[in-house]
Amino acid sequence: MEEIHEKKTVRNGKQRDRIPVNEKIQLARFWARLFIGLSTLALFGYIVHTMLNATDELTQSSKDLLNLLIGAFLPILGGIAKFYFEQGSDDIPPPAPHRKPEQGVDNAGSVVA
Repeated sequence: MEEIHEKKTVRNGKQRDRIPVNEKIQLARFWARLFIGLSTLALFGYIVHTMLNATDELTQSSKDLLNLLIGAFLPILGGIAKFYFEQGSDDIPPPAPHRKPEQGVDNAGSVVA
């Protein structure tokens, strides 16, 4: 019979803690979405700031473009808010435990182990 021994890494008298792969993926997704969300909010704030604090009167075409940009950003901001304020939208399910198949009879009538 085989024996399997798990390898443990010990440095400076301390055992290393390992983060499961699913948690690493969730952590990477969180930081990526946080960065995207903050950069989108910063860009939206800059567009609004440009429109409201213009020293000279903007031409009509510039105002129209800024209004279109603001209108395009509103659904994006809604999606970001939906992601952060809804629970469990992107949870990774835990892996199913491996079970031994039960003995039974298949369609051909033979015994299956």
